[in-house]
Amino acid sequence: MHSAIAVRTCVLRALLVFAVLSLLSLASDASAQCTELTAQHFTGLGQIVCPCFVPNEQAGAVFTLTPGQYPIQILRVGIGWGSQFGGAPTQLENAIKIYQGGLPNPGAPAYTLLGPQLVDGLINEFDLEAQLGVVKIDSGPFTVTLEFLNSNAGDIFAPSVVHDGNGCQAGKNVVFADPGVWYDACVLGVTGDWVFYVVYQSVQGIGVATPSSVDLDGVPVSVPTCEAITLMNTGCDTLSIAGIVGCSTAPFSLDTTMTSHAIPPSGSTQLDVCVTPTVQGPDNCEVVVVHDGAGGSTAIPVQLGLVTAVHGEGAPEALRILSVHPNPFNPSATLRFELGARASVVADVWSVTGERVKVLADNVTFDAGDNALVWDGTNARGEAAASGVYYFRVSTPLGHQTVRAVLLK
Repeated sequence: MHSAIAVRTCVLRALLVFAVLSLLSLASDASAQCTELTAQHFTGLGQIVCPCFVPNEQAGAVFTLTPGQYPIQILRVGIGWGSQFGGAPTQLENAIKIYQGGLPNPGAPAYTLLGPQLVDGLINEFDLEAQLGVVKIDSGPFTVTLEFLNSNAGDIFAPSVVHDGNGCQAGKNVVFADPGVWYDACVLGVTGDWVFYVVYQSVQGIGVATPSSVDLDGVPVSVPTCEAITLMNTGCDTLSIAGIVGCSTAPFSLDTTMTSHAIPPSGSTQLDVCVTPTVQGPDNCEVVVVHDGAGGSTAIPVQLGLVTAVHGEGAPEALRILSVHPNPFNPSATLRFELGARASVVADVWSVTGERVKVLADNVTFDAGDNALVWDGTNARGEAAASGVYYFRVSTPLGHQTVRAVLLK
């Protein structure tokens, strides 16, 4: 789009049905250690060809992600390419360029992939990781463009970039045209978003808590009641926990044994937040896991609701874990717990990565008083569990509690 920008603005409209290459399967890869995400602005399959460009001009898209996702690595780029009538030969264009900036001027290109070949009628995907290595973007916005080698201006048979014809979003579509000026494509009269997408991964670790909040309701007064929280790393780098703070004032207490703990990509770890209420009435606190991942921390609100008396008519009875013996243990350990009334019990063993290793009791009714269960140190498949830290969790209608134990071999 050199000096005759107004004349050659995209006025040629033709519907082109694209074979969308793997857009529905870009979310993740079974072999990947972290989640692959896709960013795009265009919508729909009906695309409009824009034979509007001469050599060295560029068309592309500006992408802005949420701040917590940066820095990212761009893995692949997709570009919609087609002609009005179809059947155009495969065409070699000048370059795919990536800029660490957006409009009004994205600056100098940070990465350049030379000589991309584009096939008519497809969203062509280019693997940047395989050809350029690590393409890292530290912050947003960033811009991805195609630089033309061949002129297609005014040629109704020539292939070119396409847009969706579904409304042009200001600030998200760019044109670099003679005499070397960046434009918002919408200002030039382009009526849709350029068909460009990027597949990326967050380079950082990302801490996601499950559950995202804790609601302790109906717990007995003066009886410790705990809730297990699993912190998962959904990012692409190791998540290092620097500290666990909050919920340290009565009636709350917090398991901080995971401080200075590292969680690998796709891994998880478990911590317990407990309450031992001494009075009736609601209370709340917040657990904050400080780490080196996106956002710098993960916060988990904790809410204490109704507190019930242990004694008195209609009051629920207490659950109390007495011990795990021996601890450390090998090859088996006995879990002793006390019930204030006959109740149905679910008891299981969990790893520090949040995996349920073995079910010891599944809605089995136990009498009031002291009770015991034995874990033989095997998983659900009968295989010997590895050495390490495990959590015994007992849940009943009276409440639930968790205790930590170590298997040594």
